[in-house]
Amino acid sequence: MKICGIDEAGRGAVIGPMVVAGVLMDHREVEELVELGVKDSKKLKPTARAQLSKLIREKAEKVEVVALDAETIDKSTKRSGAEGLNRLEAKVFAEIINSLKPDAAYIDLPSTNYEEFRDLISRLMNHRCALILEHKADEKYPIVSAASIIAKHERDSLIERLKIELGDFGSGYPSDPKTRRYLMDRLRRGCLKDPHIRSTWKTLSKIAQLRLDEFSEE
Repeated sequence: MKICGIDEAGRGAVIGPMVVAGVLMDHREVEELVELGVKDSKKLKPTARAQLSKLIREKAEKVEVVALDAETIDKSTKRSGAEGLNRLEAKVFAEIINSLKPDAAYIDLPSTNYEEFRDLISRLMNHRCALILEHKADEKYPIVSAASIIAKHERDSLIERLKIELGDFGSGYPSDPKTRRYLMDRLRRGCLKDPHIRSTWKTLSKIAQLRLDEFSEE
């Protein structure tokens, strides 16, 4: 039986892309991933992710990677009048399933509404297979951990290349102090608008409000 794991990296970031990865393997070979040290990408250092990413690609029957830039993500948000990020992510998940054609797909569930998200993917799929959607699937299933590693490594690589253009903005996540300082500095210089910065994220409006508060105190 062919199974695939699907996961993403960068969904919550305010700078840079979101990367979705799918890994297809025979279920009898998945134990080899555990032997390699495959686990949730968040528990691995970048050097380990890079090494494992290469080994996973060698072991897998097929790997699919989709990178979605900040502009594409912004256009999909409800703030932009679209159906929301879940709709975009479900579409990409379905595209990966259609390409990999597994007998079963294990997916790290990004939504709090299981039934709604499952129905959404099902409507967008051309290839029929069993769907296993669970929160923290990247911790439970090695095949999803493998997809998590591929997605995170690919995003790390894209972020490093993006820093050559934008400067060091940290991880790109709102929780990163370096990212917040970078955005604040761009706001001070009046150059916050950029195709690599997600303009619809609440982080930007919060930073803008902080700046207004600073002005009011002067």
